[in-house]
Amino acid sequence: MSNRDDSTSDVPIEPEEELDEIIEEEPEEEEEPSEVLFENLKGYVGVDDSDRISQQGFYGTRLDDGRLELEPVEVLHLLERKRILLKISGDDLIDASYVVNALLSEDPDLWVKYLVFRDLRSRGYAIRQGFGGGIGFRVYGRGDKPGSATAKQLIHVLKEGIPISLHDLNQVTETAATARKNLLFALVDQNGEVNYYKVAQAKLRDVGGSSNNE
Repeated sequence: MSNRDDSTSDVPIEPEEELDEIIEEEPEEEEEPSEVLFENLKGYVGVDDSDRISQQGFYGTRLDDGRLELEPVEVLHLLERKRILLKISGDDLIDASYVVNALLSEDPDLWVKYLVFRDLRSRGYAIRQGFGGGIGFRVYGRGDKPGSATAKQLIHVLKEGIPISLHDLNQVTETAATARKNLLFALVDQNGEVNYYKVAQAKLRDVGGSSNNE
């Protein structure tokens, strides 16, 4: 007879209470929207406007040439806030429906991700894209500046009615554990409401026995 000592992952999930409530944003000053190049499903802010857009909430990633590269969710958010106008080439402006259709055809789940992004922004958090392993977003503490501070929490986005596989569940919890970050699941319901659940990784010891007859 021989004993086996196998480890399996158990992931308790419960409602999250650590995220701050939605805050009332101060009215924004009227200003001319910046013209942004829409290319390869991302937005590119020219050097002259890159500082202004970036400082409006830590949007985008600075490129070596001084431009600001915007992720799809950032493009949608800035469009909704009427902070940018998009063009595809020269002076040809495109409307929001063109952009949304182009982005959704490439990523059908983008709108769900955007709802989470917008909700987190409404709570006063700076947000950055995830880094693989099932991580959708990195969330920074209020007042923390991406690049100068590290993310406090990682977000995995879920859509109501779409189950997560055990493989994906294990992958995302392992990624968060390796990064030593708190993991939250953002569940978007059919009405577009976002609820957050904290996830903790635990190890269960499974000790079994087997016998071999010779």
